[in-house]
Amino acid sequence: MAPFPITNRPPNPNGGAMIFGLQVLLVILVPILDDGGLLTPLPYLAVLIGVLAVTVFLLGYGRTAAAIAIGGGGVLALVSLVGGEDGPMRLLQWIALMLAGTTTVALTLKTAFAAGVPSVQRIFCGAAGYVMLGFLFGAIHGLVGLLVGDGYVVQSGIEAARAVHWSDYLWLSFATLTTAGFADVVSVGPLPSAVSTLEALAGILFPATLIARIASLADRDRGA
Repeated sequence: MAPFPITNRPPNPNGGAMIFGLQVLLVILVPILDDGGLLTPLPYLAVLIGVLAVTVFLLGYGRTAAAIAIGGGGVLALVSLVGGEDGPMRLLQWIALMLAGTTTVALTLKTAFAAGVPSVQRIFCGAAGYVMLGFLFGAIHGLVGLLVGDGYVVQSGIEAARAVHWSDYLWLSFATLTTAGFADVVSVGPLPSAVSTLEALAGILFPATLIARIASLADRDRGA
């Protein structure tokens, strides 16, 4: 998704490090704000929208950041007033998060792979983009779980039989993205398995592509 075209502010020179720090914060807050429910708690969603908006702002896209903050905040306010248990509200919430998340990932990776970006900034943006992919695929797993009721299962023998919580989708996503494959939460059926396969491929190909890009730009700079 392309950003809004009018933005003349240059990226923050230390933006990459701050963006990566915000992603680490999101990971740390999962066990802190996890209420054990099936749906993502609103406080975590509010922090998530804030992190996405700040990330885009640090990358230099001020108007896009404002759109994410206002649009995402408005959807969360509506969900908190109406209630997010029913299907339409959950779907609206997912669409808003996917639009904001996809835009943020695209702009972060654009910076990581762009020419003329300092190496340190590129590495931090690449690492942050990698973590963002984990959250993005976690949201996709959550949507698939909403559409396919029994598409994800907590393995018996690891925990007592229970429904899959919101944090389980994130755990599965990062375990798949990093190819750790702990298998305490597993995908079942064609669609969930296809999403997991695509995420595993992204987890392997993305670091290799980023390293190759950094190496090629370094060779070009030395030859200039």
